[in-house]
Amino acid sequence: MRQFVKGFGAGALAGIAIFFISISTLARTNAFVMPKSFSLLIWEWVVVFGIGATLVALVIHLAALVIFKVNRLAAFVGLAAALVVALATSGLLQTGLNTLTSWLIGALLATALAKLRSNKSFKPSPLRGLA
Repeated sequence: MRQFVKGFGAGALAGIAIFFISISTLARTNAFVMPKSFSLLIWEWVVVFGIGATLVALVIHLAALVIFKVNRLAAFVGLAAALVVALATSGLLQTGLNTLTSWLIGALLATALAKLRSNKSFKPSPLRGLA
């Protein structure tokens, strides 16, 4: 139970950081000039939400998972809860569903990368002390 609470707290802190940092990155990526030949929908999902929200969530959540070494599922649940509460308290829950989806995709990618990175079956080499 203690590991779940620690993971939930680390995820909630990461979620709050994602919420505040994404405000400026979403504004900056939304200010990029779209080429005439691009579709608006593709531009929004790849550039605005992809870089401005998904990439931010991926980097911050992965850093939280690596630094705090917590349960990945608990951290994801804490992150999702913190983001929903932050959007609801700011009054943006109904209009921010695209952003919330992008944040959750980034967090899921970070969770998958952390799972690939973690290897708890490390065994020291028997030749290590002979050199």
